[in-house]
Amino acid sequence: MTKKVKRNILKNIFLEYEKEENWLNNMCKQGYALSEITNNYYHFKACEPGEFSYRIEFLKEERIPEKDTYLGFMNEMEIEHIAAINRWQYFRRKAILGEFTIYSDIKSKIEHYQRINIIWYILAVIFILPAFFLLSDLIASFFMKVDINLPGALMNIALLTIGLFFLKKALPLTKKISALKNDQNLYD
Repeated sequence: MTKKVKRNILKNIFLEYEKEENWLNNMCKQGYALSEITNNYYHFKACEPGEFSYRIEFLKEERIPEKDTYLGFMNEMEIEHIAAINRWQYFRRKAILGEFTIYSDIKSKIEHYQRINIIWYILAVIFILPAFFLLSDLIASFFMKVDINLPGALMNIALLTIGLFFLKKALPLTKKISALKNDQNLYD
């Protein structure tokens, strides 16, 4: 038996990859094992409930030799590579083999979260910086008694809102990274 589920993949992995992991693990507990991902569709095959554990990782880079070496290493650890969406990699491992974690130490967890977080900050700056330039134009037009450019003002609000959204995503991850660094200092 197979099952096909349509989801916004980029939203799910990019915005909430941990929820995505939990969803995949819950699907497996219901007897559906992820077999592939194509065009916003998740394809599942029947399995024993809870047969696999799933993890998602954001790779450092997409260069083929490094990726192939890493995927070979994962295969040696009996971890199967299921799918890839850009640098996001989907892995699974038989549950009977025990706990499945990709990051076994604090340092690697910190590095993983930092790879994701840098993207949040870059996106925030990309959207907030133009908003500040537009804001300065609006302030200048106010003091010079020039008519306000309504489309420019609306664009400013939209850019600022999008930038703040990305900043809102970055800040909790920054706190998580700080907490992990504090934990790391306790063990060093």
